[in-house]
Amino acid sequence: MTPRVFAWSAKCAALTLFAGAGLASTITYDFTMNTSSLLGTSGILDMQFNPGGNGPYDATGVATVSGFQTDGMLVAEDPYTTSFPGGGGELASGNVTGTLTAPVTFTAGPTSLLNEYAQQITFGTELSFQLTLSGQAVSSSICPASPPPGSTCSAPEFFIDFLDSTASTFLFTDDPTGSSPTGWIVGGVQESPNTSTMPFTSPGPGAGPSDLILSGLPEPGTYILLATGLFGLIVLKRRR
Repeated sequence: MTPRVFAWSAKCAALTLFAGAGLASTITYDFTMNTSSLLGTSGILDMQFNPGGNGPYDATGVATVSGFQTDGMLVAEDPYTTSFPGGGGELASGNVTGTLTAPVTFTAGPTSLLNEYAQQITFGTELSFQLTLSGQAVSSSICPASPPPGSTCSAPEFFIDFLDSTASTFLFTDDPTGSSPTGWIVGGVQESPNTSTMPFTSPGPGAGPSDLILSGLPEPGTYILLATGLFGLIVLKRRR
């Protein structure tokens, strides 16, 4: 293969992959949580996916938690009818459907400002799941270049936190009393109105490293496009 043909082939493959990234309608993250420090302890797993606002330029979105696994044990209960220990309404509320370990889907929009799913758990050494984000916040940019005065451009945020069995103390965090606005959150993914996402984690107990590991996963279409680009290179090479 001549250098010119190879360069052209590589460019085609790169453009194919770039096009695939631009066409993505979902974004997936892998959550892996080390819970070994509280092995055998009872607590509450809590997840929320809430909109940033309800104005005309505030993006809506959908978050689906799937593939949930743990070597601990989830309490067999209906989160939609079971109250939080100590009061405060049901464990699950808002625009949420499904029950772990099956997929749980959150829909964040102007009709609900709090979408929460919680379930009681006895901690093992680890738990994991996949978070798939879809909908307006990852598929289309709705924020104008110059928003009108007083308007906002925001997008939903997914986060996870843990509480003790009485729902009075936050676990796996450097802010067990919840005294700061976000320090009690273990980690999550913030969406933006321009279709980008930002994973984040908070410091663990004693300002140490977080017990949560977050990693992005390629979309299935990316694998197909990658294979297509590599196949094109192989065909061109064989023809030469």
